[in-house]
Amino acid sequence: MAPPTIDFLFMKKYFFVFSCFILLEYCFSVRASAQDMPDGMIDSIAPKKEFVSATFKGTRLVNFHTAETCGKRTLEFRIAHRFGDLSSGGYNFYGLDGPASLQLELGYSYNGRLEFGASRTSADKMYSAYLKYKLMRQTTDNKSPLTITLLGQANLTGLKSTSTSAPEYHFFSDRFNYVSQIMIARKLSDAFSIQVAPTWVHYNLVTAVTDDNDIFSVIGMGRIKVSKRTALTGEYCYRINTYSQDFSTYHNSVAIGMDLETGGHVFQFFFTNSFGINEAQTIPYTRGDITNLDLKLGFNISRVFFL
Repeated sequence: MAPPTIDFLFMKKYFFVFSCFILLEYCFSVRASAQDMPDGMIDSIAPKKEFVSATFKGTRLVNFHTAETCGKRTLEFRIAHRFGDLSSGGYNFYGLDGPASLQLELGYSYNGRLEFGASRTSADKMYSAYLKYKLMRQTTDNKSPLTITLLGQANLTGLKSTSTSAPEYHFFSDRFNYVSQIMIARKLSDAFSIQVAPTWVHYNLVTAVTDDNDIFSVIGMGRIKVSKRTALTGEYCYRINTYSQDFSTYHNSVAIGMDLETGGHVFQFFFTNSFGINEAQTIPYTRGDITNLDLKLGFNISRVFFL
């Protein structure tokens, strides 16, 4: 295994970061223009803001985060599971015999806007911690037309270096990778919501000297409500840069599914070509080729507790 390298595409990296900052600057300038007005004038001119709710029903759609955060003083426990490939055939019961991946996650928010959480994923024995902040909220009068949420996540790979699927970790820092994301969402109607999320994944250790440490992608997702408690969902991740010499062996992550709401639970059933569940696995290292029916049946179950 090669040590970390900085031979990545500087122009792409800084263009991506610069674009993100331009977007954030616009958001803050809109807020500042309102904050500069006297309180009495604001109260007399504009009624109290009403925010759009339930753009998405869960904090994740399938593999990726949505712009939603946990509610005020709410703890969310989430179980995510992926079976094996449908293409493995009847002998393997079309993937239900495994191999399978599992993620357990806890998320908590005190004020309904700042959420922090931690998870453990069986694939790569990965431990994660994240912060998620709802920077802007869509209003019913469309004066604030979008919901914008920021995500920062740190991941630690727990695989032993002696594992055949693990690189040789010379330093503890080699085991870390990071995910940064800006989620831009809009609820177009009571039944239809969409989201676009520029995403940056950074690995401290790469497989080959010629590989990039940084992976850039854009994730799109949507939700269509078909009944009071049922919705159809879909998501797609497009990888922007050719980050690895094995780039062609990996594929863009895709998923289609259904949300079922039952009180404090949300059940999500879907098919996806991704075996990993963490973004640092799903975005760069999805091997499933949908043209060969390399799809996996999966489900997410979440339960919220009010504290």
